Amino acid sequence: MKKIVIGLLVVAILVIIAGVGGLYYIKPDKKLDLAYENIPMKDRAYDMLKNLTTELTLTEKDVINLAKKSLAENPRVEKDVTVTGADFDLNEDKLVADLNIVWKNRISAGIQVTYRLQWESPNVVATVEQAKMKGIPLPVSMFSDRVIPIAQDLPDILKIKDLKWGEQEVKVQFQRPTLRDLQQLLG
Repeated sequence: MKKIVIGLLVVAILVIIAGVGGLYYIKPDKKLDLAYENIPMKDRAYDMLKNLTTELTLTEKDVINLAKKSLAENPRVEKDVTVTGADFDLNEDKLVADLNIVWKNRISAGIQVTYRLQWESPNVVATVEQAKMKGIPLPVSMFSDRVIPIAQDLPDILKIKDLKWGEQEVKVQFQRPTLRDLQQLLG
């Protein structure tokens, strides 16, 4: 009987050590936040109209700020998962997100999610292609698509026609405004 109690105690200690080690292993490597800079979309749109062009370029930094703004406004991304920090890399239509998350307000982890970006008027939809925690693949089904609003800060007369993904930028192509639209804009 004494051997069984000692054996169970040893197993319990090993389980506790493994649990603490696992929590230490998955914790975030980098300190990230959700701070972002507002993008002056209206000002850029007016400049675009003044220059009589129908294309607006968003840099990688602009896209990252829009993505962070979207997360900051809604950090609860899944039922029990809250994003506490993020960093992004844009490469054409792929957005790689390094995320610091908290699960059930208790367990912190660092994950990396790769999204494919696509235009679905009036927003960019980020569809999960791959997810990893410390190099360990996670099921994509654990994550839902994210919406990155682009058109919400634009003047109403501007309608986005399409987005063209570049290496470190996105070209926003607008429909040509009608004469009536321009008259409304100028007041």
